[in-house]
Amino acid sequence: MAKPAEPGEYKNIKPYKGGELEKELVDKERIEQLCKSFANSHFGDVMVVGGGISGIQAALDLATAGFKVYLVEKSPTIGGKMAQLDKTFPTNDCSMCIESPKFIECDRHPNIEILTYTEVDRVEGEAGDFTVTLIKKPRYVIENKCTGCTVCVEYCPVMVPDPFNQDLSSNKAIHIYFSQAVPLVTYIDPDTCLYLQDEKCNICVGVCKNNAIDLHQKEEKVEVEVGAIILSPGYEIFDPKLRGDYGYGTMENVIT
Repeated sequence: MAKPAEPGEYKNIKPYKGGELEKELVDKERIEQLCKSFANSHFGDVMVVGGGISGIQAALDLATAGFKVYLVEKSPTIGGKMAQLDKTFPTNDCSMCIESPKFIECDRHPNIEILTYTEVDRVEGEAGDFTVTLIKKPRYVIENKCTGCTVCVEYCPVMVPDPFNQDLSSNKAIHIYFSQAVPLVTYIDPDTCLYLQDEKCNICVGVCKNNAIDLHQKEEKVEVEVGAIILSPGYEIFDPKLRGDYGYGTMENVIT
């Protein structure tokens, strides 16, 4: 037999109020509607401008949290200034030992789309609803056909100063920016390519077995809709020639 209730045992039990239940159902319905509207929008997409170490890490953190990320970099590859360094403070690790695993992780992450050789033209809209117009510069190489075999580099007759190596060494008019580059795709320097200057040479077209060279590529404009934008543009190295201290720029043995 059930034990009879003691006097006052149920005095703390709140009486049922239909209004509270209705409010919960309305709130739940609103949340479901909001989720459905976001599911087909770009509200949760993020654009990270700058593909250096800070932009790479920001993209990985956001992508791992479930956001769709567009990683935009003006150079032919991600990596930024850190990729040009040797040892890094405070552990003396080489920069590539730190960065290259992150390159691969970015490249393989399903939530990250890497847009290299691309610059931001304009941004319109407001927080939560941005339309970004990007300018994709021509590589003169079809990215999804290039395997990075560098046969075209071997046959190219034009030697140019290597911008990645601060012009201290030479490279070809068509080359991969550096050996660990992501994407591992060649690009042609339009200022030094003989064909793009006066149509004198197109040997790279003939030696490419994958038909990846397209010397008629044009600049493209691409519009991307995102909900948020992160700026990680990095820095430019100061040119001490502007000061002229200690004979820098005029005396070969004065370095910095």
